[in-house]
Amino acid sequence: MNYKEARQYITEKEGLGSVFGLDSIRELLRRLGNPEKGRPAIHIAGTNGKGSILAYVEETLVQAGLNVGRYISPTIYDYRERWKHSKEWASEAEVAETITEVVSVVDEMISDGLPSPTAFEIETAVTFLLFKKWNVDVMLIECGMGGLLDATNVIEADVINVLASISRDHMQILGNTLTEITTQKLGIVRDGSVLISYPQVDEVRDVIDKYCTEHDVKLINVDSSEIEVLESDYGGSHFTYKGEEYSTALGGVSQIYNATVAIEVIREFFKGYIRNSENGITVNTNEDVTDDVTGLIKMGLSKTEWDGRFSVVMRNPLVIVDGAHNEDAWLRLRDSLDKYFTNQKFVFIIGVLRDKEYHKMIDILGPVADYVYAIQSDSPRALTADELRDDFAEAGVETRSCGLDLEQAAEKALERAKKNGETVVVCGTLTISGEMIKCIKSMQS
Repeated sequence: MNYKEARQYITEKEGLGSVFGLDSIRELLRRLGNPEKGRPAIHIAGTNGKGSILAYVEETLVQAGLNVGRYISPTIYDYRERWKHSKEWASEAEVAETITEVVSVVDEMISDGLPSPTAFEIETAVTFLLFKKWNVDVMLIECGMGGLLDATNVIEADVINVLASISRDHMQILGNTLTEITTQKLGIVRDGSVLISYPQVDEVRDVIDKYCTEHDVKLINVDSSEIEVLESDYGGSHFTYKGEEYSTALGGVSQIYNATVAIEVIREFFKGYIRNSENGITVNTNEDVTDDVTGLIKMGLSKTEWDGRFSVVMRNPLVIVDGAHNEDAWLRLRDSLDKYFTNQKFVFIIGVLRDKEYHKMIDILGPVADYVYAIQSDSPRALTADELRDDFAEAGVETRSCGLDLEQAAEKALERAKKNGETVVVCGTLTISGEMIKCIKSMQS
């Protein structure tokens, strides 16, 4: 297969939808020689912040000279973005070659009367094969959805588990309560392993504490009382954590907490592993984290870039793009807007998916919206721009539908913002965020 053919194959497999369970992915990996084995991993589940936490970890480990593989989903710019080799996307040739390799085994499974693996299962198998080919020192793996039955949940040993912020999303799959959702997320955590957690709400923390006690898990909770914010605005933050000063270039109130999770992850990783120039990663018997690691963390956090997460993509007028796509993320976005822009309203460009609780988004963001340009992505799950316009209008917010025309929405929003001295905020889905960043940067150039 060439790259175009490989992409078409995956698109066709996406028609199978999501099938939760591990039998198919385990059989696929077994037939491929279990490429997921033999190297340490950092595996993260959660509702919001997974990508940001791993971005901090990735940058720091790359700065330390490690050969890092990273798997993310969804992407915002390009299909190849989901596989990263020390921050660089996989090439079209690498993706095509590896998908072809996996497809030959998928065909064998179908011939043997087994169900076809889904697109996500195939992509997960591609991940582990690419990491093996790249001979990475460490694998950074992001759950697609949930945890217990997620296709990435095949890593059995040598893993640090991480829980990002947990809130309500994908309830039709994961459960309607925070307890049910948290239980699914905890499915990635093996007995006797290590878990590092974002500072969760009480209901979530209680479930985590009980699970870790019952399964002999070493639990490291970020201690929010140890965080002191020294300075914070839409361009980044300066804060202390456990007496050390750190800076980030990522805006948004939640990024300080994501950064502290990353700090704990990196410290724990370097307690167990050290860099050896001849043999790659080797076990470190010294439990003390050196000052050198603290310096690496400071450098890594300050250099981390992660587009589409309260990202400033234009300054005149100011344009902020945030991938907020569920209730908790919309609340965090509103908190950041309130904190950084006192008594100001905004021009929004918004597109959402129909299966999200978008009426809550309207309740949360509507009160600070001067005007909304409603758009829709090309996803089959997208709410139409006309429907979104009507819902905002019902809430008393003046709105214009721009359909699928993102360029029109950008032009109109920028024109209005320049005239009225307003700030433009793009949000709703990560897909919309990526397309809008490309659109606005193209207009700037």
